[in-house]
Amino acid sequence: MTIKEAAERTGISIDNLRYYERIGLFPEIPRSSSGMRDYDEMSLHWIDFAMRFKRGGMSLEAIRDDSTGAAGRSYKAGQKRDLAGCKKRLGEKND
Repeated sequence: MTIKEAAERTGISIDNLRYYERIGLFPEIPRSSSGMRDYDEMSLHWIDFAMRFKRGGMSLEAIRDDSTGAAGRSYKAGQKRDLAGCKKRLGEKND
């Protein structure tokens, strides 16, 4: 999905999505063969994960430094499982 579609789904502006990726708030977004960002469901999960901490009052620097898989690293199977577990726990706390 394009950055415009990701912005619409997440409620985060295009400029902020680019900024958050640039500072390493979540892993680098996959790119299409033409070099355009190609957001997938896992990308959206990482964005949601980071934004939950932000809404909780955590600074962007702290999220970047403390979030597993952040700082621009590509996500792997283990990180996907970790993210799913964290997301589930955060969701339970928000209910």
